[in-house]
Amino acid sequence: MVMAAAAVAAILLGLFFSVLLGMWPKIGAAILVVATVVAQTLQTVAQSSLAGNVDELAVVAAFVVFSVRRILVHGTLRFVGAYWFFGAYAILGMLSAVLNNVPPNEWVLSGFLFLKGPLLMLGVLQIDWRRDDIPKIVKFGTAGLLVVLLSALVNAMAPEAWNAVVGRQPVSYRLGIPSLTGIFDHPVGLGSTMGMAFLAILAYRRIVERSVVSFVLLVTTGVVGILTFRRKSIASVAIVAIGSRLVLPGMRTRYVASLLVLLPLALIIAWQPLVEVVTNTYNEYFSNVDTTARTTMTIDSVILAAAAFPFGVGFGRFGSAVASSNYSPLYDELGYTRIYGMGPGERGGYLTDTFWPAILAEAGFIGLLCYMMGLLLIIRPAWKLMRHSSQPYVQWLGAVVVAWMAQLLIESIAAPVFTGPPMFGPVFMLAGVATAVYLRESSFGRPYEGHAVNEHDPDSPGPDRSGSTTSWKVHGRRRYQEAQ
Repeated sequence: MVMAAAAVAAILLGLFFSVLLGMWPKIGAAILVVATVVAQTLQTVAQSSLAGNVDELAVVAAFVVFSVRRILVHGTLRFVGAYWFFGAYAILGMLSAVLNNVPPNEWVLSGFLFLKGPLLMLGVLQIDWRRDDIPKIVKFGTAGLLVVLLSALVNAMAPEAWNAVVGRQPVSYRLGIPSLTGIFDHPVGLGSTMGMAFLAILAYRRIVERSVVSFVLLVTTGVVGILTFRRKSIASVAIVAIGSRLVLPGMRTRYVASLLVLLPLALIIAWQPLVEVVTNTYNEYFSNVDTTARTTMTIDSVILAAAAFPFGVGFGRFGSAVASSNYSPLYDELGYTRIYGMGPGERGGYLTDTFWPAILAEAGFIGLLCYMMGLLLIIRPAWKLMRHSSQPYVQWLGAVVVAWMAQLLIESIAAPVFTGPPMFGPVFMLAGVATAVYLRESSFGRPYEGHAVNEHDPDSPGPDRSGSTTSWKVHGRRRYQEAQ
């Protein structure tokens, strides 16, 4: 009786929350993205696996509520070509799971986990985002960043006490300095988040406006990111920060000339620690192949995909969180029980330290290709906004999505960033916003193949409905809007 009453109460609460999301979808989207960011921390603090499912619940809520709302309001759903490839990947994974006798509860859950990012984006895409929402997103993101930075400061002042509350392992010290975690339960979360913030602020200063505040935030996020001492996060941000300017239009000659002068100088100054990091990384991944989880699983994924061509071994059987929690029978066959960090239960902490081996082994070579094509097509609208929009905030939005996706692609070599918090939520949600803005702007006659501006866009804040035109000019370090 008590359980039945609790179930009814949960259903009513869920319906009430869904109605609120439907009434204020943009505020709801902000709440849901916060849920995806803090899900892992909630699980650690509450010592409950149920709390760790908050990010999955947020994905389901976004996809279901925002899709139903759009059908009720507009009578149709938005859809982009990337989802044909994600659909093909899902079908291949399901077929391979059925052929390999994977229990339905395992392959359904595993398939959902690998598709929850695209599903989140598809839900967010159904909201009517406009270009004047972008400054509000900037303010919301800045507020969230300040909270994370404040937590990092407290963490630095009392690392052991802070870790006792939010950490899931002992404090890691490098050169006598504690690896910061901030509001996250592991330095990886803070390192990746600081990297995303650094790239977003850098793009803002290049495209929208330079100010003392943005400079301080840029330096602070960079320093905090370094103090997490996460190699892959620091390397990915450095690569993307350098490469992102090359794909932005304008002033590339001066930028390349500066790189040619400054990069060799930086290499000379930092040569010794750089050589040490590269040497240690090489030895870790290539000198002891049989005892390094990521390298071992990458090699085995190719072997398994080739042996099970064209479908793979099925969702929930290799490299995924489900394969780890249920300890796939393939792991016994491959002898993983004899490798440190790859055994069953608590001994399997390294079984989910990869991403692409799971995609390849579970859905085969064709499934891997489909998943990669889906990710690339996701950023196509953002790429067009970045390359062709004449509106600074719109161009910034596209640039951030492209930079964040590039960061994830680099980090995915050594971590399941496309499926795990805290990174996947903000990236896929902002990709959904960028795609919605692109579709809306295009529907007003702005295909972004050129720089022409449709002056009758009802979302434009200027007085364009009365016949005046609007252009964006650069004055000093700030772009401003000028009526003509």
